[in-house]
This record gives sequence, structure tokens and C-alpha cells, in this order.
Amino acid sequence: MNKTEKPLCIGIDFGTTNTCVAVLEKNGKARVLNIDPTSSDPRLIKTLLYFPSRKEAFFGKQAIEQYFERGMEGRFFQSIKRLLPNSEFTGTSLFGSHMGVEEFVARFLQELKNRIELEVGPTEGIPVHIGRPARYSQDSAKEGLAVVRFKHALSNVGWEHARLIEEPVAASATNPSQNHAMTLVADLGGGTSDFTIFKIKDEMNSQTFAVHGIPTAGDALDSDFFEAKLFEPFGANIQYQRPFSSNILTLPPNLIRLLPKWHHHGFLRDKATWNFILDLRKELVDPNQKPQLENLITLVEENLGYKLHLEVERIKIELSDKETEPFLFKSYPIHIGFEVSKKEFNGIISKNVDDIVKTAVETCRIGKMGVDEIEVLQMTGGTSKVPMVRDALKSAFPNSQLVDHETFTAVAEGLALLGKNLA
Repeated sequence: MNKTEKPLCIGIDFGTTNTCVAVLEKNGKARVLNIDPTSSDPRLIKTLLYFPSRKEAFFGKQAIEQYFERGMEGRFFQSIKRLLPNSEFTGTSLFGSHMGVEEFVARFLQELKNRIELEVGPTEGIPVHIGRPARYSQDSAKEGLAVVRFKHALSNVGWEHARLIEEPVAASATNPSQNHAMTLVADLGGGTSDFTIFKIKDEMNSQTFAVHGIPTAGDALDSDFFEAKLFEPFGANIQYQRPFSSNILTLPPNLIRLLPKWHHHGFLRDKATWNFILDLRKELVDPNQKPQLENLITLVEENLGYKLHLEVERIKIELSDKETEPFLFKSYPIHIGFEVSKKEFNGIISKNVDDIVKTAVETCRIGKMGVDEIEVLQMTGGTSKVPMVRDALKSAFPNSQLVDHETFTAVAEGLALLGKNLA
């Protein structure tokens, strides 16, 4: 399709972690657009914003790169979708001016619109379908607030006539054979594990019986691994002694908690915190811990947090297919390497996996039904590929048929395909 052949519909999956866009072509097929050519998967743009100044902004992978290139100065935002139902968060100060939730979302959507138009030309007059959770919140007031805020953001970018369609309905459009079955959607992303029990009523609507979720997903599994295997090499167990004091001290817990979150490493560069870390060179109780301290200093000083995060992510992915995999992270003077087995990894993440499964089962209780009534278990999101998570959820719903959708693009494709139903 070239830019002179307008698509019949645009489908946008505005996600917490990643955003994806598909278009319905005249041949009746959905085509996923490449909206971030700098990404390892150009079909996805990370739902990230970085403002080095009030008027300048970067998005997706470029937001990460620029954040580190500019010494983690400015404001970095992620998971902005989760702000929509939060009545306590109306916005934040951005370089002396207030920026509301709707403005954050609209700023990202405007960039997305610009990228779509580079691929297909002007979007004016083209129907736009945008996914939304079956419910943003169990609280009806927060649910209503989220919808109003999102519609306001859409209006700000010229998409006031966009149709909001429930994400489970959209994902099911790519596999209509499961329609009218009692379905549990497990949307297992980076920040949250969200569960929806529903039945398709017709081509554009569903009956939702229960929605539940937990702020535990892929990022939490990464943090589990970091805590188990990387805390010690990066100095979490350092002991130090202040001058003229007899007390043996350890690193403050609030500092240690920042280590697994690469986007929080900027807080470690706060002047007081950074001076505290550098002073430890003179205050170590055990000189043998100096390499761990230097690892920590290098990690922060050289902005290596995201690179380390990618290696943790890689291990998680590789152990989906392999029984063992070496972990290796090198950047002088850092040199950390060890073997990780799938059995060890499963043991590390087991607590959070149990919590994810308990939340899925609790969704049935909310919907006043038993786990044996679930006929289809529909999985999507990157964390759905972790074998222990998949196996545990399948065991919890023994009568269900496991259905996998394209991990990251199913919702966008389904939203575009639903354009066929337009009058």
C-alpha cells in the first residue's frame, strides 16, 4: 500500500509498556506499521516520554538514549496509561509549568499520529479504533475519570471521533473461533498482570464478568533476578564505618531498592547521594568489597543501568527455550559472569509467579464463577512467554483451551480488522 491508497481503518493499541499500530488495507487484511525504526522491533514504540526541557521531547527508544546521553537530566516518564484513572494525580510540574495527565497522553499520541502519517499519509477522514481496558478500575468514579481524560487527550490531537474498543474484544477479532466462549484474558506485560473474564456478545461488544489485576509482571521478575544474583556484585552488602564511629553500617534500603530500576538510577546521582557513595571508598570495613563498590560507581557514572537491564531481559527470554544460559556483563572494571539454570531462575521468580496466578483465580471469584468454567485462556504480553508463568496459569484453569495471540500486535491488528464492521 502506498500513501495514495488510504487505509480503511487505523487500529491503535496504546499500551502501558509498548504501543502498536495496524491499518486495515483494501484487501481486508491488517498490516502492522513500523513506527519506531530505531527499535529492535520497529512495530513497537515504547510508551516513554523524556523532556530535557519544556518544549523538547523524545519518545520510545530515543527517549531512553537521550535520557542517558544528557546525564539523566530533565524528566523521564513511563506507564502514563496507568495515570488515567488515578484521581489523586492531576499532573506534575514540568520546568516550572503544570502539565496534566491529559497533556502527557496527548503529547505521546501526537507523536504517534505524526509517525502514522509518515507511513500512510494524512489520517483525516480515516476511522480510528483505539483499544481500552475492559475496565480501567473497579471503582466506577475512577473508571469514568479515565475515559473522560483519554477522550480529552484524543480530542487534543484531532481524534475526537475515535472509537474506544475493549482490548479483549480487539484481540479476539484475530481469532473469531473463540467467540461466545467464557474467556479469561491474561494480559501479562512489563508493569502489570491484568485479567479479564468476558464473552463476546457481537462483533463490537462483549459482556465483561470480572476485571482484576496486580502490579506484578515482567519488571517484577527482572527485579527478583537482580536481587538474587546482582545485588551482591553491585555492592548491596557493603559494610562501612563512619569516621570516629564504632558502628558498622550497611547501605540504606532506600538506595538498594533503586538498583533494579534502571530509570531510577538518576536518583543515585543526586548530589548528596552521590557524595555518600563516593565517600564509601574511604570507609569500607572490608577492603575485599572494593570491587563491588567500584562496580556500583561505574554502573551509575557510566549510565550502564539500561544495558544491564537488557542483559537481565535476555536471560529471561533465553531460559524460555534453554535449560541453562550464561549471564555476562562487562564494562571495565565491571566483569560479572555466571551460569543460570532454568530451575534456579524458576525458584527465583516463584513468589511473584504465585501471586500472578492467585490474582487470576481471584478474578473468577470476583466474577462469581469457578476456575473450571473458564473455557478459553487467552494469553498476550511479553511475560506470557515465560514458561513457568504459562504452565502455572494453565494448571490453574484445567478445563481451558490455551490460545496464544501474537504477543505484541494482536490488539492493534484486531482493532484494525474491526473496521470491516463499519457501516
